Amino acid sequence: MDNQPMKDKKQQQLDDYRVQNIGKPLTTNQGRTIANDRELLKAGERGPTIHEDWQYFEKITHFVHEEQPERVVHARGYSAHGEFECYKSMKHVTKANFLSEPGKKTPLTIRYSTVQGAKGSYDTARDLRCQGVKMYR
Repeated sequence: MDNQPMKDKKQQQLDDYRVQNIGKPLTTNQGRTIANDRELLKAGERGPTIHEDWQYFEKITHFVHEEQPERVVHARGYSAHGEFECYKSMKHVTKANFLSEPGKKTPLTIRYSTVQGAKGSYDTARDLRCQGVKMYR
């Protein structure tokens, strides 16, 4: 007996539309050949990603703008306004000004968005979709 699992009829039907890229070079959106799109350019061995890594930004932009037609929904959300207060100086870890001295207060807004449909929709019980923090000087 053959060791390969049997394909169901749906997989056999999809085989006509699958594309095999084995042996073809990896390219950018402009057609430029690249060796690898999984490694990121970083500042140091464990440093942050640098802005010169245009291949990564191109890839992530393409991913973020991909539309899922079956999931066209509208975000609904709320926000909270307040202050962030630094209780302990973190100068030894960061250069961020708002973390430099104890007692420094920074105004901020926190936003939470959920994705919900109309009343009674099955989307109502979904988890948080997005959150963001904006700090003001």
